[in-house]
Amino acid sequence: MSFIYMFFHAFLENFIYKRINTKDNKNFQSSIMFLISSVTLFLIYLTFFGFKNEDFLFLKDYKFYILCFLEIGVFYLYRENYNQNKNNYTMVNMFVFSTIYLMPIMAYFYNQIFSFDSSLDIKYESFIEAFIFSFTLFILTSIYYISKIKNKEVKNLKLLILLLFVLLNTMYFAVKTVQTYNGFLIYSFIQVVITINFFILSQKGKNKEQKTITLKDIVFYFLWPIYFSLFFLAAALMSVEFVTISKRISQIISAMILDKKVIKKDFILIGFIFIITICFYFYKS
Repeated sequence: MSFIYMFFHAFLENFIYKRINTKDNKNFQSSIMFLISSVTLFLIYLTFFGFKNEDFLFLKDYKFYILCFLEIGVFYLYRENYNQNKNNYTMVNMFVFSTIYLMPIMAYFYNQIFSFDSSLDIKYESFIEAFIFSFTLFILTSIYYISKIKNKEVKNLKLLILLLFVLLNTMYFAVKTVQTYNGFLIYSFIQVVITINFFILSQKGKNKEQKTITLKDIVFYFLWPIYFSLFFLAAALMSVEFVTISKRISQIISAMILDKKVIKKDFILIGFIFIITICFYFYKS
């Protein structure tokens, strides 16, 4: 069930990114989208959870502000990578896929540094166990990247690597934070910050963007709070390692669908990674 949540979560992400990147005023459109989502998530919070003072304790947690900063970086870097890689969503998402082999090792160390009261953690017997899991995933994903980089299909490798680093940290803090606090409330606040950021970008410099938006666009942007709701459901059921893997697999599959580019070798690779992940999941359950 968690994988189903993540698939539709990833599909909505790719679909909306692809749509908004075609706009001449994409910064302004982004600000409207995040504003709509912020208000909607806050209303969902009030409707289903009610207003409770203790729900706002996350504002005293420094890790929440780390997540705010990372989320702003993710949306900017995603868009720039899509633009520089000729809007090839499959290519960008395959590169982002490499976060899966880094996450087990990173989570092993981060769990010892950062304290999250209610998060779901894999109880590794030792570092060796986390390393074996990561190394197995590394071997499988490397098969793809070596050929892509060698054939110069990747544009601006440095920007993709930066996206990878920011995404890896964002996923860790996002999953852990929504497992500890109320995700609807947290992201209603985070998206206010992102809204302000993109609005400033839209009005910065000589080429200020037009403050125009169609009713059709507004309707589409109401899909964004659904995107976050699906993420909250998945994060409530799995550790950050499995959330990351299921999202990256879902991103690749949905990107192939949207790009209308199903690559057989990639599909076989995804199948192997999915099977290994399932085996490790049941082993640690």
